[in-house]
Amino acid sequence: MLDKVKLGLLGLVLVISALSVYQISSLKGEISDLRNDMTANLSSLKTMNNSVPSTGTNDPNKITTKIENKNPLPTNNTKPQGPTTSIKFAEELHHFGTVEVESENLYSFEFSNTGNEPLTISNAKGSCGCTVPQWPKEPIMPGQTANIDVKFTPNKGQAGQEVEKVVTVTANTVPENTMVRIKANVVEK
Repeated sequence: MLDKVKLGLLGLVLVISALSVYQISSLKGEISDLRNDMTANLSSLKTMNNSVPSTGTNDPNKITTKIENKNPLPTNNTKPQGPTTSIKFAEELHHFGTVEVESENLYSFEFSNTGNEPLTISNAKGSCGCTVPQWPKEPIMPGQTANIDVKFTPNKGQAGQEVEKVVTVTANTVPENTMVRIKANVVEK
């Protein structure tokens, strides 16, 4: 019985650790610390696992947990190459209010290049397929403003919820990633 409890707790610790990695990975400055903590936790878990007697491969009570990492952490801290500048959004959060499932909801996030070098956006990515950003491909000169257009199309699984999505903008800025958010109360058609 004690072995089952140990294995159950081991699985729970792994799941909680994986969820923590996913949530914290968006915080740029803490990725390195998190990676070190996870390595220490995994070493501890391996030590615990090695101390649990084997139940054999044909044991019907054997607990097997497989966690697939669909959002792996970057292997190194990337920094923009070349000169850097800064970006400032007029608004970092837009709330659409109440929207229907499968409706197209558009919003333009206005931003300014507040630095002294041309601003080049290399990527803008929504946190799910329902959030699609379009960004200017040409450099934005110092002092100029431009827009990132975001299309939010909620799906049926989001009905009855207040949904929040993130658009991560990658540019030659420090920090390299800047996030803007959208929210909506999604209802059935």
